[in-house]
Amino acid sequence: MIIDFSNPKIFNPVYLPLLNDANRYILLYGGRDSAKSYFAAQKVIIDTMRKPYSRFILVRKAYAHIKDSQFQTIKDIIISYGLMDFFVFIENPLRIIFKKNGNMIIARGLDKEHKTKSIKDPTGVWYEEMNEIGFNDFIKTTTSLRGGIIQEIATFNPEMETEWINSYFFPAKERYEKSDGNFHYVNSIRKDTTILHTTYKDNCYVTPQSAELLESFKNIDENYYRIYTLGLWGGVLEGLIYDNWTIEDEIPKESKFLGYGLDWGFTNDPTAIIRVNIGENVLYLDEVLYKKGATNQHVARELIKSGISRTDEIVADSAEPKSIQELYAAGWNVHPAIKGPDSVRAGINKVKQFRIVVTSRSYNLIRELKNYRWKMDKDGNSLNEPIDNYNHGLDAVRYVVLNKLMYNRKRIQKVRSLQL
Repeated sequence: MIIDFSNPKIFNPVYLPLLNDANRYILLYGGRDSAKSYFAAQKVIIDTMRKPYSRFILVRKAYAHIKDSQFQTIKDIIISYGLMDFFVFIENPLRIIFKKNGNMIIARGLDKEHKTKSIKDPTGVWYEEMNEIGFNDFIKTTTSLRGGIIQEIATFNPEMETEWINSYFFPAKERYEKSDGNFHYVNSIRKDTTILHTTYKDNCYVTPQSAELLESFKNIDENYYRIYTLGLWGGVLEGLIYDNWTIEDEIPKESKFLGYGLDWGFTNDPTAIIRVNIGENVLYLDEVLYKKGATNQHVARELIKSGISRTDEIVADSAEPKSIQELYAAGWNVHPAIKGPDSVRAGINKVKQFRIVVTSRSYNLIRELKNYRWKMDKDGNSLNEPIDNYNHGLDAVRYVVLNKLMYNRKRIQKVRSLQL
C-alpha cells in the first residue's frame, strides 16, 4: 500500500512541526536512536515528491559514506512506503530521481572536488554527522547555495562542547540544557534557525534492547551517558590516550610505507583497515575501510578498490584466523598480529613515541583519536587500562606498529605458519 503523507502516525510527534518549518537552518541533535536522521530522510522524500521543483543534496565529510547512511536510509523508507515504482536509484554517481517531475536527490562528499557549488539551483542540503564537517567546509558549502528558498538540515550527536557548531549556533548551555535531557527547542543565537533536541524517548519506535543499552551507559561512562543517552554536550575528555596528533590532507610522498592494519568486526563493531606510513618521529595514518557488516569478500573488494598491492603487508587481528586464511588464500600478503604479554599497553606506548598525522578524510579515525582514553576510577584517577571503545582503527594501527617496529620479523612468519 502506498503511504499517505497526511497521516501524522507515520511521524514521531516531536518532529511534526518541522514539516512546515521555513527557516534556513534546521539543526536536529541529541542522543542516539532519537530518529533524527530518519525524520530528515522523510522530509527530503516529501519535498522531492510534493514540490514542483526540488534538488536536495546529501552531504557528508566523505562521499564514500553517503551510500550506507543517508542514501540507504532514504531508499529503505521509500521501499517501506511502497513507492519504489516512483523513483529511480543510481549508484554511480549516487542519485535518486522522482519520475513524475524529475526532482532529484544528489550526493556530495566534501572530500571530492565537485562539491555543492557544481549543482545548479539546489533547494536543500542534509548534512549527516554535521560535527565531522569542519567550519571552513560548512561556510564554503552554505555560501555556495544561492537563489530561491534553500533549507539546510543538520543531524548530529553533541560529542564535544568545544565544536564549532556549538559556538556558531547555540547560546550558553546554561540557558537551555536540563540535566535530565528532557527539553526540546533551543533558541539559536542566529536568525532563521530552528534547533530541536531529542533523545530515544522521543522515538515511538525505539526497541527495548536499544533503550536498555542506552540507559546502561549511566553505570559505565558518565560522558557517554550525557552524549548518547541524554543528548547533552560532551565535555573535553580527561585521560585521552593520544594527544599529540594533527590533521593533514595527504600522507607525504617522502614518508615510508610501513603496512596496513586490519581489525575485524561485523555486527556491532566495524571492520577497520588503516594505512600506516612512517617519517622522522611521525606516524602517518590513512583510513581505508571502516564499516560494519563487511564480509571477507567485501574486505577483499575494498583492498582492490583502494589500490592495495598483493605484496603490501597487512597485519590483521589474530582473533580471526579463518578470515586471515581466506584473504591469504586469495593471494593477499596478510598475517596475524602477534599479541605478546600486555600487548595493548605495549602497543599504545610504542605508538605514543611518535607524533601522529592523520588524513582529513579519515573521519572515523579522527573520532577515535578524540575519544580513546584510559579508564578512570571513582576519584578520577587513571587505571592505566584503555576503555574498549573508539579503538577499532587505532587497534589496527597498533598491530602494524607492534609487528613492524617491535617484534622480530622471523617470529611473525613462524606465527603465521602456526595459526594458518
